[in-house]
Amino acid sequence: MLLGRLNYGEKISAASAVLLFVSMFFHWFSVEAYNTSNLLFLIESVEPGKSAWEALDYMPITLLTTIVVTLAATTLRVAGAVRNPSFPANAAVATLGLVSTLLILFRIVDPPVFSVEPTVTFEGAVQWPIFLALAAAAGIACGGCLALQTERTRRILGSLPTPERPRLDSNQRPSD
Repeated sequence: MLLGRLNYGEKISAASAVLLFVSMFFHWFSVEAYNTSNLLFLIESVEPGKSAWEALDYMPITLLTTIVVTLAATTLRVAGAVRNPSFPANAAVATLGLVSTLLILFRIVDPPVFSVEPTVTFEGAVQWPIFLALAAAAGIACGGCLALQTERTRRILGSLPTPERPRLDSNQRPSD
C-alpha cells in the first residue's frame, strides 16, 4: 500500500491538516454586542457567528499555506517523487504548524473586534471549533517534528557502515 511509505509523523500531520481545513468552515467566534454609552437599553446581536474565513484578515491565508504545504509534502512522500531532498519538507511542515498554532492561540487570547459604533461595540467570543483548530495546528507541528526526527534517524542509520558477516561454506558450522 502506498500509505505505507509514510512514517507516523507524516500521517499525524496529514490528518491534522485535513482536520484544520474542515474546522475553518465552522464558527470560530460568536458576535457579542456591548453597550459603550451611558444610555441604558437592551442590545441584542443579530449576527450569526463567524468562521475563520469571515472573521480573520491574514490568518486564513497562513493556515491555508500550512495545509497546502503539509499535504504537498505528504503527497510527494507517497508518490516517491523525491528521494533525498536538499531541504527536508517536514522542517517546513513543523515550522508552519508552529506558526499556525501560535496565531490561533493569539486569537483565542485576543478575539477580534468586528465593528465599533458610537454606542455599540461588536466583539468576538471564542467558540469550540477554534480549539479544534488549535489542536489540529499543534498536530501538524508535532507530526512535522516527529517526521523530521524519523528522517534524521534514517539518514544516520543509513550512513553507518554495516558489519560484514563471514560467509560460511556448506561444510562449516558456526562457532559458538
